[in-house]
Amino acid sequence: MKISAIICEFNPIHKGHKRLIDLARNTSDYVVCVMSGNFTQRGLPACADKYARARHAVRCGADLVVELPTVFACASAENFALGGVKIASMMGAETLLFGSECGDITTLRLTAELLQRPDTNERIREEIAKGASYPKAVALALGLPILDSPNNVLALEYIRAIQRLNVNIEPVTLKRTDNYTATHPKGRYASSTAIRANPEIIGKYSYPFVAEDMNLGAETAFKEYAPHALATFTAEELELIEGMTEGINNRIFAADKSGGYETLCEAVKTKRYTRAKIQRLIFAATVAMTKNEVATQMRSTPHTKVLAVSPRATTLLERADNMTDIVTQRSDRLYYSFANGVTPPTKLQVVEQKLK
Repeated sequence: MKISAIICEFNPIHKGHKRLIDLARNTSDYVVCVMSGNFTQRGLPACADKYARARHAVRCGADLVVELPTVFACASAENFALGGVKIASMMGAETLLFGSECGDITTLRLTAELLQRPDTNERIREEIAKGASYPKAVALALGLPILDSPNNVLALEYIRAIQRLNVNIEPVTLKRTDNYTATHPKGRYASSTAIRANPEIIGKYSYPFVAEDMNLGAETAFKEYAPHALATFTAEELELIEGMTEGINNRIFAADKSGGYETLCEAVKTKRYTRAKIQRLIFAATVAMTKNEVATQMRSTPHTKVLAVSPRATTLLERADNMTDIVTQRSDRLYYSFANGVTPPTKLQVVEQKLK
């Protein structure tokens, strides 16, 4: 029984994702998707809840969809990949498929090897010391255009995670033909970014059943709530939150919260911190995700939750039932008590409830 894994957000799923799932199905017996929950790597709510997006994945050909815990789903590319690969390995995956702008696995492997070299890491530290963000520092250190594309960066982190964990998973990449950051698509495929920005194109680039479940209001609600939540913290309390380093907690504490989410992000943003990084910091504070709790979770075997399963995947579900790290019951209370132990469960659930 050969299992292929896809680490994903499906925010929302589209025809480019379907192409990746089809490739996985054509080269394996089962396709397992490790998918972020109700919040994404942008530090914002997904465009539909996790159960709806998991159903979409099954309708597009996935056999089993399990949740990537929040601590990984709302993290840097490095930790997003690490958590995803850990769970893919737990599920018995032999192959990991992902899209990349590069589309060449040999080039990605060689670049990943360069990132492992001590002299490369020294150059990265030098660029960060000059004020560059981590992604920019990596690109400057290697001087390679491959690092200018976000999905190439994530692809490299998947390869590095496989090496770091020493798991027997073969990475396979499919060339992406859409522009990840473009909001106005050109060509056969559109990115999730473009679809969220232009919901009217769902019919062309995604599927009608996706449109039925879209809830873009959740992002608006979170942006209204988060500044008020941050206003309750002291600078010292913010320092305990995951990702708060180099005094960024003081910038967040001092920033005006009354002007709304966008004003807050702009006030906090620096040359060293990307907008995505700032959004993740705001999310972490909003759900009280502390450094100590994240460190504990990173060291442990992650717990995951079955979100959706296809009728043909009973064998996979039986395997999941026999694994103590996988919650197969629908109860979110049971899941939160294990998998999202990085935050007080009630805090994360309270925030999610406010967005419904």
